[in-house]
Amino acid sequence: MHIELRVGPDLPPGALAARTYDPNDDDVRSILADACEALEGHAEFLIAGFGQDRWPVDVRTDLAVFLEQLPDALRAVRSGEEAEIDLYEQGIERTLELQPQASGYAVRCVSRTDWQPVPEVEVFDGQAIETMLLGVRDAFLQALARLAPELHAHPWIVEWQAAE
Repeated sequence: MHIELRVGPDLPPGALAARTYDPNDDDVRSILADACEALEGHAEFLIAGFGQDRWPVDVRTDLAVFLEQLPDALRAVRSGEEAEIDLYEQGIERTLELQPQASGYAVRCVSRTDWQPVPEVEVFDGQAIETMLLGVRDAFLQALARLAPELHAHPWIVEWQAAE
């Protein structure tokens, strides 16, 4: 399994105009969705593994879904606990179940489509999982700082980043 966010050098500074987020209607997911929409066309979200070299994921929706679950996954991995990342959007519909083992993590891929993972389970060192997740988080935060510096400093993003 490999998960990565690659941001191109053509990412225009300040391309995401800040809007007012209503605490009654919005939360950090609103910022993540807006940022991922602005990143579309300037970044690649890559997931590979379980017999498929490149999963059919995109930046606009699948990255946003991944990012909303990232702090909980990081927290769990750092604590040696179970974690789950559910890529629930239509077209991908897969769940990564991270199960701690003595030597790291067994990651099970569960598909809710006709595609089936082969192998169904891949084993990783816990540090490798954490490094991969942090790489996606850090690439996103660097991109957000370029797209919209004021959103990078938004309290919801600060809390999202610290919730690990």
